[in-house]
Amino acid sequence: MNPALLEMPTRMGQPFEASSLGALDATASGETRVIRRTDESLLRQMTENLDKKLLSVLACRTPEEFGKARQSVWERYFRARRALSDTINLVIPKKFIESVRCATLQRISEDLERSRAVLFGEEIAKQFEFTMWTVNRIQATAREIERAGEPSDRNADSRLHEDFCLYTAWGQFHFDCVLASMKFEQPIPSDIQFPIRDGLRAWVNAAAIVEEALSLRVPDGIGGDVQFFEQPWNDEDEELLASSMKDLDAEQPSDV
Repeated sequence: MNPALLEMPTRMGQPFEASSLGALDATASGETRVIRRTDESLLRQMTENLDKKLLSVLACRTPEEFGKARQSVWERYFRARRALSDTINLVIPKKFIESVRCATLQRISEDLERSRAVLFGEEIAKQFEFTMWTVNRIQATAREIERAGEPSDRNADSRLHEDFCLYTAWGQFHFDCVLASMKFEQPIPSDIQFPIRDGLRAWVNAAAIVEEALSLRVPDGIGGDVQFFEQPWNDEDEELLASSMKDLDAEQPSDV
């Protein structure tokens, strides 16, 4: 059983959008010209608020301390993270959102290359890299769902959406922990690297869920219009997906 997934909350409200992929610091993305100075200041303040919560968790030295700190900041983190996502969507013109996101992802990729084996181990680096690709896979499938229309089973679709909100929020927290480590050059203690890596795996569950949601609209599976990254979905990825789905089945709330 995946220890990190065992500690997830069992219910989640409306999430921030997965498209923001991490604590999107738009003020550092090279795209600040598209927002007003007052909005830029607001985003900085909101990001700093998130950073403080994440750094307090990264200061832990044992898995037990990490688990307690994560539980302590979780609700405040989630509210702050959702507020940041909503604000980004409000203050950055829609036509610039994708360019801001691409610039941010490029910066994150560059930071990862500088940080791997310096701030954290290669296992986290690989899982983090895989997570970025997985979220793009999720977004591609979500666009296909939009085009496909109504699901064949609304109740099943609603349950999938609830699970999707839960897994993306949990995965986002651990993704943001790694981002904070890179941003502040804060090494992640070796003993808490495992729970962070396991927390990142929640994104794989989210990918499986969104593809199941698509199957409620397109019975034959993913349509030909879905454009994923060129990185192949290999045997190792399939094994990771299979193990995560076992976790998903085990953690399904009994009253859903």
